[in-house]
Amino acid sequence: MRTLPVNIGDQVQLFIDNHMIEMVNFVTRTLHQPKKYDQNPIIRKDKPWEVVPYFRTNTWNVCFDAEENIYKCWYEDLGLDHEMFLGHRDASGDPIDASFHDACNMRYLYAESTDGIHWDKPELNYRVIDGRKTNICLGDKEFGKVHSWSILLDPLDEDRSKRFKGIMWHEQTGFIDASIRAVYSADGRHWMPYEQPIDIGESTGLPLGDVIILSADAVSGEYCLDTRAIAMCERTINPKLPTTKAWGLPYHPNDPWGMSKRRVFSTTSRDFFHWTMLDETIVPDDVDDRLDDEFYGLTRFRMGDLYVGFLDIFHRTHNTKTVHLVCSRNGHDWNRVHRGDPFLGLSPEGQWDCYMAEICNQPIFLDDEIRIYYGGANLHHDWWEQGQREGLDVPEAQPGFGGGQMGLGLSTLRPEGFVSIDSTVREGILVTRPFLSDGTRLIVNVECGPKGYFDAELSDANDDVVPGFERSACDTFHGDSTRHVVTWNAKAPLPRQILARGAKLRFFSRHASLYAFRIEGTEETA
Repeated sequence: MRTLPVNIGDQVQLFIDNHMIEMVNFVTRTLHQPKKYDQNPIIRKDKPWEVVPYFRTNTWNVCFDAEENIYKCWYEDLGLDHEMFLGHRDASGDPIDASFHDACNMRYLYAESTDGIHWDKPELNYRVIDGRKTNICLGDKEFGKVHSWSILLDPLDEDRSKRFKGIMWHEQTGFIDASIRAVYSADGRHWMPYEQPIDIGESTGLPLGDVIILSADAVSGEYCLDTRAIAMCERTINPKLPTTKAWGLPYHPNDPWGMSKRRVFSTTSRDFFHWTMLDETIVPDDVDDRLDDEFYGLTRFRMGDLYVGFLDIFHRTHNTKTVHLVCSRNGHDWNRVHRGDPFLGLSPEGQWDCYMAEICNQPIFLDDEIRIYYGGANLHHDWWEQGQREGLDVPEAQPGFGGGQMGLGLSTLRPEGFVSIDSTVREGILVTRPFLSDGTRLIVNVECGPKGYFDAELSDANDDVVPGFERSACDTFHGDSTRHVVTWNAKAPLPRQILARGAKLRFFSRHASLYAFRIEGTEETA
């Protein structure tokens, strides 16, 4: 079937989905997990005013501020008074769930680093505890409580005083007066509240749940919130069915009108204050997903013309969290990559991140690696919180959470290294769909094994090989490079007239991994 050429310009083309693939033979797609830093966690509880540093979805953000040439991190401390929480009960003696917010003094702390690995917690002139300055940057009796604060180094706003923006779940006293609020900052250390309210689809009351992940798309010029609807888990309960006093509502498969699982909703804005109606974006599937899996949060980012996303999945019965990879071509319809295989999984039992791994932060792209920060814990999702009240027989249900805690971890990937197209003992072939480009040379990200090789061939849109760009003329590559310039008879320039009308590439390999390609350069570079 003939397809129209797609204009790829000089954008990187990944193989996370099949968008650029017309044909394959004897190759497979491999999902690559990032390598965890061997000295994780890089931020953990180590200050006397830190009570429960809360590295969850979404309760922390990391960015690189090129203007100051430093990494900056903001993270939540629940400030939980656990005894107060346990003491809140109704007239019958049963615990009152909403009192968890009442028992928390939620505030945000600030840290910074020159290398993104070793972090300092500077003393700020914002909040003093026990006569000592702290690194708390927002959250006190005057401002109120700060929860699920998503922070963005804004590429869209030219106002220098508002380089940093944030949207948060704000409470003056507790859950009953919660609202959505926005703040701004010039440097990320000193914050000011916006007077203008956040309007989510002209809704009234509290529209969002407590997972709020903010991003900005420099291509579309839009802000995006990937979040929750406040009432997404509510449904009519059949009083004739059995119930449990454990924390969490029952789920009814094959009942879309009564969906009670956590899932992702999205909304967009052009001005940061007026947002579209919440739209259901990613919903657990009754056929392909596990019976008790819930979709906790989505972090999106662009790579070329593709949206890539980190989907945090809550495995409810085991009470654990892992991260899965998703992708989209329009920012709304998302597809799972290697469904069932985690992109970021749990470490072995006993390690600091053996029960929860979560991402709510866009990657930081460096020349030699992709840095992916993540929250981890040797505590389960809610056993540490609800276990003592429920009488669960687990260590974290003991006072002090059984010694468990949460922290910030670092993991890294090869540039463009989310997935690769791999060949083994048989020669593998990949043919691209027809494309247009005004570039002049082919750049590939490819890794060959000890006995591996990689060749390329150029054809027109009618599958006729372009003279001079046959496979036999290609200078075979045997190495490992993220930016290998493909040449034919030692020459790199591609025929511009072919690329302007429609071209295809044919990749041949054995014992090799192809991560990405792009057509880039000008006549001058050629």
